Amino acid sequence: MENYNYAGGGATATKGSGLSDLGGAVAGAIISQVIGGLFAQGENKKALALQKEIANLSLAQQKQLEERLQDVKSETERQGMVYQFLAVQNNNEMLNRIQSKRYTSYIVLGVGVTILALVFLKLAKRKNG
Repeated sequence: MENYNYAGGGATATKGSGLSDLGGAVAGAIISQVIGGLFAQGENKKALALQKEIANLSLAQQKQLEERLQDVKSETERQGMVYQFLAVQNNNEMLNRIQSKRYTSYIVLGVGVTILALVFLKLAKRKNG
């Protein structure tokens, strides 16, 4: 290996150190590509097998499978509508609670202002009388 000394400093770089890092990165990339390809092959085989099984089903079995799929979809839609209804109900209840608290605070504020006005009136009468 050859050493290079950079001007102005004591730092030295070793020729070839970058190549070994690059080789390791390339090897890692190749290994990950191979592993990914093997997994993809396995998934493709499973998908093809499932497609063949569906194709081999009788017409009645295919119809039954389609009906089950429709049942699942309709049940999912029903659950979605129920969830939406409950979310709206919950939102309305929270708004009503906030509104009632607001009215309560207005009433308390009104009573406080009225009492304060009465106190000022009594003090003014005492001062004048």
